[in-house]
Amino acid sequence: MNCYYCDQIATVVRGTRCGRLDSTPAPRRRDAGTVSSQPGDFWAWQYWWVLDCPDCGEPHPSLDYAEFAGTHPWQGDPIAAARQRWLSSETQLTRYPPTRFPPVALEAVTDADVDATWSASAGIWEAGYDERGDSNRKYQSDPVLLAFLGEVRGQRVLDAGSGTGYLSRLLAKQGARMVAVENAQRFHEIALAYQAREPFEIEFHRASISSMPFLNGASFDAAVANYVVMDVRDYESAIREIARVLKPEGRFVCAISHGSLDVRWHTPAHDSPRREDRTAWLDDDYFIRRAGYMQWGEMKPILSFHRPLRDYVAACTRAGLELRDLDEPEVSEEGVHELPAPVIRHLRRMPHSYVLKFVKIS
Repeated sequence: MNCYYCDQIATVVRGTRCGRLDSTPAPRRRDAGTVSSQPGDFWAWQYWWVLDCPDCGEPHPSLDYAEFAGTHPWQGDPIAAARQRWLSSETQLTRYPPTRFPPVALEAVTDADVDATWSASAGIWEAGYDERGDSNRKYQSDPVLLAFLGEVRGQRVLDAGSGTGYLSRLLAKQGARMVAVENAQRFHEIALAYQAREPFEIEFHRASISSMPFLNGASFDAAVANYVVMDVRDYESAIREIARVLKPEGRFVCAISHGSLDVRWHTPAHDSPRREDRTAWLDDDYFIRRAGYMQWGEMKPILSFHRPLRDYVAACTRAGLELRDLDEPEVSEEGVHELPAPVIRHLRRMPHSYVLKFVKIS
């Protein structure tokens, strides 16, 4: 087996990793394996990078950490250092700058289009979830959302835009009688598979929350839309439908992403994945109502929509819902105790979402 990193280290320590004893470097690789972070002291930082080698199967420290530890190939090989052996000709890697997607004609978008983009990433989405959702929901928005929702035992609750159903299952465990409505076919199928393995008191529907004629008016004690309304084409109809099915004094709690479709970190050195090198959060065209694509992590481009926050509040007011509370969730106390210090500092730089609580006026 040939391991480029191990070849470099073998030049210094005469090791036998990957079975190579000579000091001839292997050809440059583009597929160099996955990268993860390792907590620990490293110059001014409290973490460093580890490469999971696809050839030898062992983890390797990043070369900057190898320099810190005194094991960088150049530190043990003056000839390699003088010749700058193994130094890449690339001054910046092209994988970090954000992809800019072309605009989308708002009037041409359908619920089927939204379904297609979400369903295409359903497997990737679900892989990042556990029974309490993803890290953002678990450590930031859900503590606020659940506090706003309050006691649900014995109550009928609508999960509007339920995704793969983690929140419906979570609330059902607390004694709620759940009704889950989801537009994306693949997300709906994953939710049904969970239900088949471990049944809860949840009634599932595959439909757009903009039209729910199968639900009776004034039949729910509460409704929740967890990062949903900004991904709904006809959000005003969706809010009217939610208000229609709520009982008088019924509560509606929603989480909405903070920022527009063009939000991104400004990173002067595009080849640096370090959070500390993200010097500013850029946003643009906040007041322009539009459709477009967003992408993060391994997700495929997702069709979403942007409106100023005031649009959602105004639509709720017109539907007979009164705003009672609003929060911009910070990292929770649980997150402070469980997450690494660099992640906590990063999460405290800016809010990721709004959580709003409305009550249906009698």
